[in-house]
Amino acid sequence: MQEFVYDAFISYSHRDMKWAKWLQHKLETFPIPKDMTEATDGRRKLRVFRDQTDLTGAELEKALRKELEVSEYLIVLCSPHSAASPWVNEEIEYFRSLGRADHIIPFIVEGEPETDNKELECYPPALRDGETHMLGSNVQEIGNNKAFLKLMAILLDVRFNRLVDREKQRRRRNITITTATTLLILAVTGALIWRNVIMARRNQELSYDIYGAAILSISQKDVIEPADVAFLETSAKAGNASAMMFLADCYEKGWGTEQNPELAFYWYQQAGERGDTTGMIGAANCYQNGTGTDVDMAKSFEWNMRAAEAGNPNGMVNVAIFYELGEGVEEDPQAAFDWYQKAAEAGNDLGMYHLARCYQSGIGTVEDRSQAFVWMKKLAETGNSYGMYNLGLMYQYGFGVDEDPAAAYLWYRKAADAGDADGMYMVGWCIENGYGAGDQALEWYQRAADLGNEEAAAAVTRLTE
Repeated sequence: MQEFVYDAFISYSHRDMKWAKWLQHKLETFPIPKDMTEATDGRRKLRVFRDQTDLTGAELEKALRKELEVSEYLIVLCSPHSAASPWVNEEIEYFRSLGRADHIIPFIVEGEPETDNKELECYPPALRDGETHMLGSNVQEIGNNKAFLKLMAILLDVRFNRLVDREKQRRRRNITITTATTLLILAVTGALIWRNVIMARRNQELSYDIYGAAILSISQKDVIEPADVAFLETSAKAGNASAMMFLADCYEKGWGTEQNPELAFYWYQQAGERGDTTGMIGAANCYQNGTGTDVDMAKSFEWNMRAAEAGNPNGMVNVAIFYELGEGVEEDPQAAFDWYQKAAEAGNDLGMYHLARCYQSGIGTVEDRSQAFVWMKKLAETGNSYGMYNLGLMYQYGFGVDEDPAAAYLWYRKAADAGDADGMYMVGWCIENGYGAGDQALEWYQRAADLGNEEAAAAVTRLTE
């Protein structure tokens, strides 16, 4: 039996680059259920090849032929652009010559297959000979998300409905589609919005030396000037931790000066060494992302821990996530739970969210859905749109509380009014299915679709066509 380097090779026209990048990312990050890994020899992630060159020669490059030879499936991104591409057609023909025509999967993103209208035709000539019956997927018919799941079902050789059901169960079990890794990035990014932090501090906290009032004035500017950066550097060298933190942000983001990751890292560290907890998190973020220094997750954890022990709630959340994921420290679910709890009790939104998730899934503690509901409700009541949306899910499916469709609709509507796309989609769903008031389902679906919600886009297509 041949061993393959890649599970799939994506063939596409470079005019469809956006779709190709999206599909590659979805394929490589999809968590394959443990009971569906037979086709991947136990692996939980797919290996995907996407050609990132722009071919100009008359023949398919030898390197690409080799990549096709070691790819088990060929996914053809079908559109009028790919139908007109000689390079896509040549890749298909070569893959068929390897005797794997039954492993070619069309993924239609635009146009129609095998139509008399040449402008709409999305199949390259090599797919239109009628010799091979191909299973494929069409985003125009079932939406991006279901089309992707159908593609995954073919790659994993499982029933489509089985994969859809598992995905629904996963979403319900986790309450939200937001992952811990994404929230780690959000937590760190939020901690680094230094200008907002400075504006929120009281004047006396900045006025311990002669530079305090001037720093506050600079922080309120819409545009930072080079003269402001020079002033901040003078203040920072005089020992002002607030100036150090602000200066680091200027160097990292290019405010009033050229971006300089190394100097950003240096001043985050200097601020952290002087007890500024936001500087500590800034240094941790640099170690995590390799900004101005080498990636070092252990040191990132150490700086986050210093911030957490000094009372910074964002540091507490980051430490908890590191413990949960085993990043830079040995995995310890109970320690993760403890730090999430400290952050939540300090009023941190992410702490509340993660604490609810821990109670929901039994991470580091005994599973307790009623406590999950309590903390999600506290989060929702702060005005957090994620909390509102997830509280709606809890009421709808009876997670930790009795099912209450009216309450579910109420919280979905609050999330929607706060700008949450998932909330907008669920408001439309509730109205369409008789849970909400009025007849504006399509309007809410459209609003959610405009913000990128794939299920809403599919609903708009279904209701309008």
